Amino acid sequence: MNRCHRSSGAGADGFWLRPLWLAKVRHRLGGGGFLSGRGGGFGGGDDGISRGRKFSSDDLQILLVALLADTPRHGYELIRMLEERSNGFYTPSPGMVYPALTYLEEIGYTTVAAEGNRKKYALTADGRAYLATNRERIELIWAKLSFFAHKMGMIRRALGGEEADDGAQEHPSKELTEARMLLMQHLFARRHAPPKEQVRIAKILQRAAAEIAAIPAGDPHKN
Repeated sequence: MNRCHRSSGAGADGFWLRPLWLAKVRHRLGGGGFLSGRGGGFGGGDDGISRGRKFSSDDLQILLVALLADTPRHGYELIRMLEERSNGFYTPSPGMVYPALTYLEEIGYTTVAAEGNRKKYALTADGRAYLATNRERIELIWAKLSFFAHKMGMIRRALGGEEADDGAQEHPSKELTEARMLLMQHLFARRHAPPKEQVRIAKILQRAAAEIAAIPAGDPHKN
């Protein structure tokens, strides 16, 4: 059973922002939105930043579970990893992360070990089971963070007066990222489909995979 839910005291807007940098970014994006801590986050306008739902406490909890999959980590490590994975777009505050970690411990998804005056969190068997049953949702959230990380990089280069290098595709294109997110959304919405429908979906995915496999990979350093 999905036992993760919004933890008490953890709002959706508790992330750190650099005021001068934020002012420039908000100007580039038309103001408001996710980065201002007032508006939406994933979804909405062309860049998905100015409108849509916020990054909820549920989302944060499942990301923390995912980040603990490989090895136990301290809370500050988890904050830093989220900042790095999103290229500075999403940096949850300690006031969000530590209550979420406490809640995950209370419901049995993590354990905590003291290391001096710090705590290190690790997944339990229940936490790994939760991770396995929510893999599609996690992949969707990572895809969204990857897209916003790419947008943040573009904004930084633009503010610094740098020209985009169209020949160097360090990140997937906007179209590919959006298509992946849309696919994950539909798969997640149909995760409880009847067996016959699941077989039908699997065949659709197999055909799509075969078409993609037929496309030459090409040289990433050539136009």
